[in-house]
Amino acid sequence: LGPSLGFQAHSPFLFGLGDLPADLTASLPWVSHVEPINALSIPTWAIHSSSVIEFIFAMNVIWNYAETTGNEKWKGMTWGMLPLHASGIAACTYHFFYNPSSFQFMVSTQAGFTLLGNITLAIAAFRIARSNGWTIADLNPFPKSSTSPTGLVADNIAALPLKISTEGESELVLAGKLSALTLAVAYAVKYGELGLDIPFNPNPAIGVGMVLSIPALTAANFWNKSQEDGEGFTFPSFGGDGEGLSMTDVKKYGVAGTVAYVITELAFWAVAFPVASTALYQSTGHWPDVINDTADRTTVLGFIFAGANIARLAVPLRLGAALALAPWVDENIINRGEKTEDSK
Repeated sequence: LGPSLGFQAHSPFLFGLGDLPADLTASLPWVSHVEPINALSIPTWAIHSSSVIEFIFAMNVIWNYAETTGNEKWKGMTWGMLPLHASGIAACTYHFFYNPSSFQFMVSTQAGFTLLGNITLAIAAFRIARSNGWTIADLNPFPKSSTSPTGLVADNIAALPLKISTEGESELVLAGKLSALTLAVAYAVKYGELGLDIPFNPNPAIGVGMVLSIPALTAANFWNKSQEDGEGFTFPSFGGDGEGLSMTDVKKYGVAGTVAYVITELAFWAVAFPVASTALYQSTGHWPDVINDTADRTTVLGFIFAGANIARLAVPLRLGAALALAPWVDENIINRGEKTEDSK
């Protein structure tokens, strides 16, 4: 009967545009596997791939906006989008392996990256608002005093001339390129993986590596851009001076600061193994045997490695925790003996 709408599994969906006919797929020279019945269609893969491609595009647009306007705080928005980028990669990785039960942890990983990304974007938005003169007082719903200088900074910024950059290509051409790239990636992933053994032999360690490596490459790209601009990289700050927290701030507390930082690091590793073991139990139904089972040991180490990389994104929070803990450490650990002698 020729091409049809094809609503059955692996039929030429949407006249062959949504899924290639099964006999055509099998005739492709690299294909060595048959698609599982739960394989995604081309439109569904296109949605997933566009969420990655267009997200990277948006990160680049925001970076360019920061350079055009001269407000470097906007680059913090690009960095804040990285966890959400990783969340999209986690979803694609889960479907790349055809949603195996051993990859159920990937769903939780995606949710975790989404939560982290929402937090980092909120921090980035707060820093941008502060740079534009916004203050907490602006949340006050009551009218301000007519003599209050509040709002003058924002008014002055609004009065500045608009900065623009030359358009490289028309919006229509850009939309066409993004659409073509999205479809190309969708076809490449859907039918390209049929020539690989990896998707049909799910390995959690490989999955974690995919989730971490692609965002790492994206981060490296923006890192190189920041180096080319001569900016370097600083941790985000919550203040208006543009300077972030660093180990120098922790070292100002001397031994107490160093001990406090060590305690915050030990706290992470103290919970890393139990959390990784629980994640493995939730996804496989058994607790890890890291001594006798190589697969369990590799998976647990993969979980811990992923957690360590997520923790790196929260370095300012870890340094802040160390700074907050330093006075207590100084009083109750470093100078505890002196305090006891004084009480006598």
